[in-house]
Amino acid sequence: MAPLTILVTAPSSQSVLIVGAGLAGLATAYHLHRQGYQVTLLEYADWPDGFRTNASDPTAITLGCHHETARVLQQLAQAQHPRSDQTIPLEFRLPTGQTVPYQSARLPGALQWMMSFFNFQGLSWQDRWRLFSHVEQIWEQAETLPSDLENRTADEWLTATGQSTEARERIWAPLAQWLTGNALARLSAATFVQTLTIVFLRDASDARLTYHSGTIDQRFLTPLKEILYRNHVRVISLAQPPHICFGQGGIQNIRLPDGTTVQAGWYISALSYQYLLRLLPERFLTRYAYFAHLTELQSLSEIAVQLTVPTTNQPPRLLLLTDQPFHHITRAPVDSHEVVRLSGIETPLMELGDDQVINAAQAEIGTVFPDLHMADITSRQVSREHHAALLLAPGAARLRPLQQSPVQNLLVAGAWTDTGWPANLESALVSARRCADIIARLLP
Repeated sequence: MAPLTILVTAPSSQSVLIVGAGLAGLATAYHLHRQGYQVTLLEYADWPDGFRTNASDPTAITLGCHHETARVLQQLAQAQHPRSDQTIPLEFRLPTGQTVPYQSARLPGALQWMMSFFNFQGLSWQDRWRLFSHVEQIWEQAETLPSDLENRTADEWLTATGQSTEARERIWAPLAQWLTGNALARLSAATFVQTLTIVFLRDASDARLTYHSGTIDQRFLTPLKEILYRNHVRVISLAQPPHICFGQGGIQNIRLPDGTTVQAGWYISALSYQYLLRLLPERFLTRYAYFAHLTELQSLSEIAVQLTVPTTNQPPRLLLLTDQPFHHITRAPVDSHEVVRLSGIETPLMELGDDQVINAAQAEIGTVFPDLHMADITSRQVSREHHAALLLAPGAARLRPLQQSPVQNLLVAGAWTDTGWPANLESALVSARRCADIIARLLP
């Protein structure tokens, strides 16, 4: 008996089949459904999103320039109970024990970043003046940015602009870690300059931080699923990975583990690059540089410790740490208690046992938050994520793919794609929007 074929297409509407029901897949389905397309999602438990978009991850502290994240949160807010999101300062914890906030001045145009920068006490006057002079000369076109920034590290570029070793270690290194997940010595100068420009050199609101309570699941995944289920968007749960059947003109269909096949006009991969590679035929890696580049992408590991204490009615805080095994600390109220979370990327802590990591976390907290007593800690959790950030070293930008693949009817979504952002929450949501926009533009 021939295998059953399920046609997802319908005469009255265009059809889209999305492989992966994580954040990028659900957001893409949400946008397409709102535009009237017939959408089917394939869901498999072993397809994690990664890059800080897994269900249990805390909802990211977002910047004002994360416009797509703000837009989606606003759209989903109608389906959620009000939550206590709060604006918070960006704070640097210096080796001296001093905590220095960066605050954006509410002034028009370039005045806001100039005033904010000159008032920031984390850098010496000499470092502030050197960087200000460098940026001013570029704006006045007396100088231009080096053409080889993508071939240099952020640390090399900062050194060339006259930033002292102290400035790089105390401010720029923790800032790079938090913004991109990458250390200065490995991060592409082009990526760092682009990120700094977007965050700090435009509107004052772009550098404003907002703490979002809840997890990725609570704020995004569950509300998106509820909307899609309520509107009868089809979700097929799989016990094993499917098989993608490619033809001369693109994807012909996708064969499910039970032998049935599903077909659509468009297919969207909303998987990590590792899982997408597993579904591609070997010949694609030699035929298309687009897919071959995926084999060169590298992920970075993160270790996090989450400690729970009785609530102290303190506002949420984010502190970037200097030269520590942990790179930043968040402290925030959650329901009837308070959670302190310490995390570090590519840190020697990954080699230690959980008890040793917890001891290191408690020692750090005792220094940073002396009002918290170890006896008050009610729970201690250690998590290790091997794909927490994307390595953005010199040359890595060319490896990140655009949404349109060389396969005619295949688009690619995910935080790791080429969105102009590091592989984060904003990048995942931007990729979803772009996939939906491509289909809407080509098939109105």
